[in-house]
Amino acid sequence: MMQSGVCFLILAMLLTPAVDGVAKILSAEHTPMMIAFLRYLTAGTIALAIARSTGRRIEVARGDRLGQLLRTALIMGAMTALISALGMVPMAKAVGGFLIAPIVSGLLGILVWREPPTSTRLAGSAISFLGAAVLLRPEAGLELGCVFALIGGALLGTYLAATRGAKSQTDALSTLAVQSLLGAGLIAPFALSTGLPVLTPALFLGAIALGGVSAICHFLTVAAYQRADATILAPFLYFNLLTAMAVGFFWFGESIGAASLAGLFAIAAGGLVTLADPRRLSLPVALRIRALAA
Repeated sequence: MMQSGVCFLILAMLLTPAVDGVAKILSAEHTPMMIAFLRYLTAGTIALAIARSTGRRIEVARGDRLGQLLRTALIMGAMTALISALGMVPMAKAVGGFLIAPIVSGLLGILVWREPPTSTRLAGSAISFLGAAVLLRPEAGLELGCVFALIGGALLGTYLAATRGAKSQTDALSTLAVQSLLGAGLIAPFALSTGLPVLTPALFLGAIALGGVSAICHFLTVAAYQRADATILAPFLYFNLLTAMAVGFFWFGESIGAASLAGLFAIAAGGLVTLADPRRLSLPVALRIRALAA
């Protein structure tokens, strides 16, 4: 059971950079808002189709509508920032910068939810902060794409902190349908402000790939966490960074400097140091959300 959970998660981590790669290709001709809109509209539609074909009900959490709206806005902002970063910097930098989310979540947990600040939390935050600083200025110049990646990670971390106060939870299919369609609706005015895009075969196939693979990653991650403990799965979540580097190199011919590479691994190391506290679960939850949202 545990081994199958690890296999499911590794498969999800292998597929997630594929979604990012498709988004990177589409970013050459479409805005980040349009790509995010198509991504979540397609994923939500797929979830509705699955529900209809299996006779399952899509449940909307009651009593927390405003909170759900806020959390969806945060995750959409995070994903739009990531897509913006993908169009500006190598995939590894974009994905690596996004991994500050667990640290932001932990710091907000201390400030907002009054969680006790432990030595591992503080040390992990410091290491990841240094890694982010190196990533921002590795070649003595500020890269806007890295800034967007870190902003996206900060928004995702805020989303994670907000989920701790959520009053209700729904099943995986309902979560995918409601959050995807609500998110698509939130950014539709911005995505469609310049009119509808020309539906070329490349755009159609790209949208199907974005939504379809995102939905698959969502269910694979849920299946993984049903079969293995979060602390066991946590190290495999950073497989996402390695696969992003591989996809960037083989698909786009990207390479990054030694300083940038050191910054990326410092961010990952900070997260693992934070995980050393057995009471600390926001790291695996953070990267789980990253996979679910992809």
